[in-house]
Amino acid sequence: MEKSTRLKFLFNVAITLATVWMLAPTMWSLAHPDDTDKIPAWMPKTAMKLGLDLQGGIHMVMGVDLDKVVRDQLASYGRNVESAADTAGVKGLSSKVIDKDFELEITAGSPVDREKVADIVSKDFSGTLEFVGDSGNIVVLRLSRPQEDYIRTKTLEQSIETIRNRIDEFGVAEPIISRKGDSQILVQFPGAKEPERLKNLIGQTAQLNFQIVHECTDGACMAQWTEKLETWIKDAEKAGNYQRETFPRLSDYRAKINTDLAAKLPKDTIVSFERVRDINVNGAVTLRPFLLSTTALLSGEYIENAYITQQSRSQMAGPEMPVVAFQMNAVGAPLMGKLTGEHVNRYMAIVLDGIVKSAPVINSEISGSGIITLGSGGFEEMSKEAGDLALVLRAGALPATIEVQEERVIGPSIGRDAIVAGKKALMLSGLFVLLFTALYYGAAGLIAGFVTAVNVGMIVAFLGAMGATLTLPGIAGVVLTIGMAVDALIIIYERMREEVRLGRTPKQVVTLGFENAFSTILDSNVTTAIGAFVLLQYGTGSIRGFALTLLVGILVNVFTATFYARNIFETLMQSKIIQRINVGLGAKELTEVHA
Repeated sequence: MEKSTRLKFLFNVAITLATVWMLAPTMWSLAHPDDTDKIPAWMPKTAMKLGLDLQGGIHMVMGVDLDKVVRDQLASYGRNVESAADTAGVKGLSSKVIDKDFELEITAGSPVDREKVADIVSKDFSGTLEFVGDSGNIVVLRLSRPQEDYIRTKTLEQSIETIRNRIDEFGVAEPIISRKGDSQILVQFPGAKEPERLKNLIGQTAQLNFQIVHECTDGACMAQWTEKLETWIKDAEKAGNYQRETFPRLSDYRAKINTDLAAKLPKDTIVSFERVRDINVNGAVTLRPFLLSTTALLSGEYIENAYITQQSRSQMAGPEMPVVAFQMNAVGAPLMGKLTGEHVNRYMAIVLDGIVKSAPVINSEISGSGIITLGSGGFEEMSKEAGDLALVLRAGALPATIEVQEERVIGPSIGRDAIVAGKKALMLSGLFVLLFTALYYGAAGLIAGFVTAVNVGMIVAFLGAMGATLTLPGIAGVVLTIGMAVDALIIIYERMREEVRLGRTPKQVVTLGFENAFSTILDSNVTTAIGAFVLLQYGTGSIRGFALTLLVGILVNVFTATFYARNIFETLMQSKIIQRINVGLGAKELTEVHA
């Protein structure tokens, strides 16, 4: 055997052994679907992960309230306009957002002041705010279209990234998180075992605020305001013929209460609630109202780190319970110091998503760090709540409210059935292809079956090394690849038959057959690859999985058909086996040529 042929043979052997080695963990995972995390240590880390449709898990479509973000941004710009006007000597402005029209209405003290406001907006907010109209003392503005589009797109992107960070910390492997439409996020968690906790964790907006409790410096004042607020709330519920249970979400109830009590509440204050467990009634929760300042506050966005620790429930001796300790970043520390330094001996509420988590007394200035207590409950329950809260604060706050619009929990039994069906499809398709090629091409057909098997093994091995996820559409892509791989070999064999009819020698038959077929194989695979690439770029979810499998399959097909298979033929060509192969390819023509 020639040295170059021997090297090609050894290369094929090395490729085959490497494929088997890389494929081993995937085959082990398919054989043990319930123990995918127990792959033997000697195997490489190239096992394909099973998708949602194969191992079960959670599928959710989450809606992002982008309209509220736009309204909040308008309100923020309204305050900025007021501040800029105040600096310019224009006093007494007021602003409000017209929800249904997404417009900002600014009221000045006189038509002259209105003109000054218009000049300030034109000068300082050009490109951000644009005029809708004006009348009397009122100027109506709205966000410019580019600015509004930017806010919506950025909010959706930030929501996706924040969800991804939370899921990474939660420990769910390989989540699928992508944008769906203009205001939705598609989230899939293969193998998730705690769907409710995971859903609650994702849905938390985690908008943390530190807000000063209105005017109180002692417990007696707090009790008086609590009693007063409870009376006002009961009167408002009676007048409006509603109660807490009327509203599906506490945030809607809180907004209704603040609207109904707007005339009674002191300026720059808002009512919020603390959930208090009733120790006398198992599982019962009551709402304790707090009156909080809307100006003396600090956002939790400045928190740099958060972690669980333990602290006694009171200054007196008692069991230690889980709490969340937090540290402010370099920007937030002086702001927290200023807020707490100006309100020593006052109560500061720690508010998460509009819910008061705790309201400790500020004994001295706080700057770099602090503690969030979590009310009452058992140690295990509070540990889980504290862990989730610390995780959310570390991962970042969602920039917008998110709600689950579609949810499906797929059981692992369905996935096992899909795996069994996929195995049958692969085995049956491979068996039929092998029988056809063996009957039609003889010994050359057996080589085609071997090459096709190596082809499929290389595809799965490469996908595993890339960290790809195996799904039902992916299995369909592998099955399709089997047909494409055999199709390439058939093209080669037919060209070899033509060379046999022309009276070529065995060496010429192999050489010319592969060379003449190469351009045809390349053209057909390139056109298919273009379609697969387009699907990969613009498809979502399972479509991308199918496209990736197909694209990898095409690359492997070209390699195995034009190089791997040729090495086999050139190796066998120097032995008597090649004569039998040629008989299978050329039938009577070969016999006549070599008679």
